[in-house]
Amino acid sequence: MNNIRTYLALLGLLSSCSNYLDVKPDASLATIDRASELYALMDNEFVMHQQIITGEDLADNYYVLDQTWNASTSEMVRNKYIYSTTENDEVGWSGIYTEVYYANVVLERVEELRENLTPTEYNEIKGTALFYRSLAFFEALTLFAMPYRVGGNEDALGVPLRTTADVNISFPRATVGASYRKIFEDLAMSVDLLPSTTAVQSRPSKRAARGLQARVAFDIGDYERAFAFSQLVLQEESTLLDFATIDHTAALPFDRYNIEVIHYTYRFSDFLAPQRSIVDSVLYTSYTDADYRKRCYFQFNADADVVFKGSFTQANNSQFTGLSTSEIYLTCIESALRTNREEASREWLNPYLRMRYMPTGIPNTAVSATELLSLVQSERRKELIYRNRRWSDIRRRNLDGENIVLQRRLNGQLYSLEPNSSGYALPIPLEAIRYSGIEQNLR
Repeated sequence: MNNIRTYLALLGLLSSCSNYLDVKPDASLATIDRASELYALMDNEFVMHQQIITGEDLADNYYVLDQTWNASTSEMVRNKYIYSTTENDEVGWSGIYTEVYYANVVLERVEELRENLTPTEYNEIKGTALFYRSLAFFEALTLFAMPYRVGGNEDALGVPLRTTADVNISFPRATVGASYRKIFEDLAMSVDLLPSTTAVQSRPSKRAARGLQARVAFDIGDYERAFAFSQLVLQEESTLLDFATIDHTAALPFDRYNIEVIHYTYRFSDFLAPQRSIVDSVLYTSYTDADYRKRCYFQFNADADVVFKGSFTQANNSQFTGLSTSEIYLTCIESALRTNREEASREWLNPYLRMRYMPTGIPNTAVSATELLSLVQSERRKELIYRNRRWSDIRRRNLDGENIVLQRRLNGQLYSLEPNSSGYALPIPLEAIRYSGIEQNLR
């Protein structure tokens, strides 16, 4: 245990340094010789479970007041809010690639220690590391690469696919097509290796890996695979929270590891905390009075502004970003619709709606396919508010020609992000460019 504490301390220093992982603590790595130490690396909450940057900061579910933005001491946070092209998000990029580094350390060491591990230990450790590396690559793509469709912009710039813990080896930016193929390849192995259940929801299971497959496929508009993956997840377990039973008067109504949580990750955000962010008024009014979420998700602050309280983190200053059964329902429902499986879509949608609405206010699903898709898209946005899905959904839907324009009004100025513009790939920090020599995004 002393070995792993020393190694985690060194990795903590490593992840916070400004030279982008240019030192590898070989001596400490060599001292790791037990399964418990490899598990400890992957259980490091502040690297593997806490996402430093998410697309939710850029999405249109919330806004901040002028005085809140002006008072922020973080240039990175202020710039992201107004879609600035300044390359200053060093923390987000390095945070993602620190997670990749941890995963690669584990993947290398688990092979070296294989003879000393049981088959169960080897499989779970390797499967977990593959899951986390895939998740990190995926998060990098949703932030630092342009939106992607299979068979579309295959050769556009993706992200560096680092597959070794040796930071002296340079990796160029892979194409976006190759980047997603790598994610699916690793997740397929992860599904085969991971156990069906885990002791805690912060460790990935076979179901979590399938859920991530569904999320990634859905994000790139691969609705056939998204439907297939989500069906597998729901066939294993499809229990939803009954929102009629949730104490909506509670300050934090939802348990951290409730029955819907498939895999737990979270993030802190300066602006998304309820003392700073205000829920978009049009979004709030889209919740009818018969919708239990209107009371379970929101409350009014002292200024009568609507603020969010519905995270699964049991904390006001963090937001749940993990995989949940409700997300998989909505992925399955929309993917079914988009692949001409209208009846299958209704079969999943109707029980979902019964868990969210009063019996007298359940939306009518006996409508045209076009109207049903509009309903499902609205439900997806309302259900997954502050869960880091809206940014990806806008990217995906704009590729379908929906022309969603993101706007911020701040200090008398209007800032806009046009559909499919280069602003949908954030600038890579200059320090990362200097260190690695990779190509910068267009601005």
